[in-house]
Amino acid sequence: MTFQRSAILITVSALCVGTAMGDADGGRAALIARLGASAPTGAGVYAVQVEATMTNGGSDYAPDLSDPEFAGKAVVAVNAPSSNSWHATNVAKWLYGSSTAMAPGITNAWVYNVNSWLFDTLNVGAGTTLPAASPNSLVRVMNHSWIASFGPGNEGYDREAIRRLDYQMTRDGMLAVCGENNGAGSARYPMMGDCFNGLSVGRLDLQHSAGDTASASDTPGRMKPDIIAPGQFTSFATPVVGSAAALLFETLRGSAYASLSNTQRAQITKACLVGGADRTLDWSNDAPQSGASRGMATKPLDVMRGSGELNVDRAHRIVTATRVNGTSVSTNASPAESMGWGTATLTANGKTHWRFRLNQVAPSFDFTVVWPRSVASNLASYTFANMNLRLQRSLSGGSEFIPLEGDAGLATFESGNVASTSSVDNIETIHLVNLQPGEYTLQVSRSDTASGSVVAYAAWAVDSAGFGPEGDVDASGMVDFGDVALALTSFGTDDPAADIDVNRVVDFGDVALILLNFG
Repeated sequence: MTFQRSAILITVSALCVGTAMGDADGGRAALIARLGASAPTGAGVYAVQVEATMTNGGSDYAPDLSDPEFAGKAVVAVNAPSSNSWHATNVAKWLYGSSTAMAPGITNAWVYNVNSWLFDTLNVGAGTTLPAASPNSLVRVMNHSWIASFGPGNEGYDREAIRRLDYQMTRDGMLAVCGENNGAGSARYPMMGDCFNGLSVGRLDLQHSAGDTASASDTPGRMKPDIIAPGQFTSFATPVVGSAAALLFETLRGSAYASLSNTQRAQITKACLVGGADRTLDWSNDAPQSGASRGMATKPLDVMRGSGELNVDRAHRIVTATRVNGTSVSTNASPAESMGWGTATLTANGKTHWRFRLNQVAPSFDFTVVWPRSVASNLASYTFANMNLRLQRSLSGGSEFIPLEGDAGLATFESGNVASTSSVDNIETIHLVNLQPGEYTLQVSRSDTASGSVVAYAAWAVDSAGFGPEGDVDASGMVDFGDVALALTSFGTDDPAADIDVNRVVDFGDVALILLNFG
């Protein structure tokens, strides 16, 4: 079959000018309030912006560089001829604009006409020819505020385009952010939101397409979008996420992260963005809340909200927290702090663990793990691990476990899920409300038998209220006689709030620990 460029259907995801941020800012104000002048700006991070033309067959795909938002910036319209596009101009403002974007420090960007980018850069339809090299080694963010498909009968080219993008992200250490269609209930398009290694983006008002990837896609049934963000249209919500990613990339260029590769930085950025997303009371991954399957989610994300609402401040606090890597032996896992990230390398049927010790009730507990797919260098195949996530109560430093699924977890958490076991997604999420005091072990297990190792990237955010003083049984903020009284009241029971030494019974050892921390 001869490949025809005319086969492509391009639909721009927004068709009128609007304000991207509205009343929300994706956590930007909180980040600046916390860090002030030391807040990251995206300095040293470059961007690629891929744009559809506004007229069929036209050249109007480039931002208007006379706009003051782009003063002093080096923005290259790669494909000739080019002319200005209001859509590209507004996307660029939210991606790297001097006063509008979260990352005004992005000084260099390359803008592509999507048709030329697909065929001359991504090299769709070119057999084993690999995607062209990135225009600059500092490019870390790639923005796609457009949707497309090659149409019925050409689904193979859709798959190829996504496969090539995933390969490019891994090779070049980039993160692609890709907009969903506008309108609740609207059709999903495979390009480029079906990617595995990047992020698909919806809107805070939920007026976007959502659902599972189609049966003709690689590994069908994966949930989209991955995250939602401020923006009147998905075209503008998408660069808000891209700009937030640039802030994390800048942070990950610091000396404390010097051992990381750019490919690792891209997946850590993804993990922290989705792991730091705000999950409102309406967020749910549909885990049953009663019966034998209570807390067991087979889908990792909210159908419309994905991982939740972008919160760049929370994501930044995660990435700058202590790194704690998973351990294959549960008893070797060091207790993690309230926020953090880590990695673990898993082979077929392998397991890794993280451990948490809560001294008081944690109003919220969020843990997310992501991992990339690996596309073969001939682009004809890919390998994709199947990982599961499970939280259990642990005793004796992680040598003994108490399951929390079903009625066993009724007294331990108010709502949410303790297991995330999708067989097709490359993200798993645990979200809990009011997790009781005690020691907990998170296990990531790989259930496939494919050869080779896969790196899992974890990010977590646990309400700091759960990490008060050890021995503060009544959560008063101080270890005092009230805690001794409660421990004596619970004496002989397995009350996790008073079982400070986690030996499954409240005894003199617990009273001794209270007295040790008294005052």
